Amino acid sequence: MPEMPEPAPMPAPPPAAPAPPPLVEPDMPTPPPVTVNQGEEDAAKIKKRRTKRETQQQQSSGTNALRIPLNTGGGEGGKGSLNIPK
Repeated sequence: MPEMPEPAPMPAPPPAAPAPPPLVEPDMPTPPPVTVNQGEEDAAKIKKRRTKRETQQQQSSGTNALRIPLNTGGGEGGKGSLNIPK
């Protein structure tokens, strides 16, 4: 078999970028943080702890509002629009 020619040598890598200049320190240091007095309206509100029963009642009241009452046709007129036995 014929011999393969040698590949060309890789070119030299480009020179590295120069380092960034050092950071300049400000003339005056930063002032200390200032505390601000909170008013009553800014204070954290503390909620009353709920019982498990109260939590369950609230959760079920939301789903009960979405329920459609079942029409069995038991009112006046005898026969209703749905064929559901009593």
